[in-house]
Amino acid sequence: MATYRSMSNDHDVPFLADEDLTAKQYTLLRPASTAGYAACANSASSYGILGVLQNSPSLGQEATVRLMGMTKVYGEANGTCGLAYGGFVLAASTGRVEGAAAGCPIIGRWLSAAVTSGDVVGEMFLFPFSACTVAAC
Repeated sequence: MATYRSMSNDHDVPFLADEDLTAKQYTLLRPASTAGYAACANSASSYGILGVLQNSPSLGQEATVRLMGMTKVYGEANGTCGLAYGGFVLAASTGRVEGAAAGCPIIGRWLSAAVTSGDVVGEMFLFPFSACTVAAC
């Protein structure tokens, strides 16, 4: 069974949901076009990740966003890199995290068991302010 940790520096901040996020708990969010709103991250937002959604709000409801620290998150293991324990992760175009081969920006470290294929909910340390790249998987 997984052990989920919490650190005193976990930072949850309220935003308003710019879209229906009821099925998006533990996915990455980006700033929406309206101040104070957040939306699901997509391929165009990899440099603008706000954090990880902690609840499941409807359109216009309060979205609790973890900006930094330990969090559950959806991950996907793609054909290039799996999710390795302690490995760096990037934002995938689906609002999930994926293992980092080479790319920018690194947004955290995967802290659950290794995954070589498929989708999974795991734990990561989120630091979405990182500069750049790792050399390989």
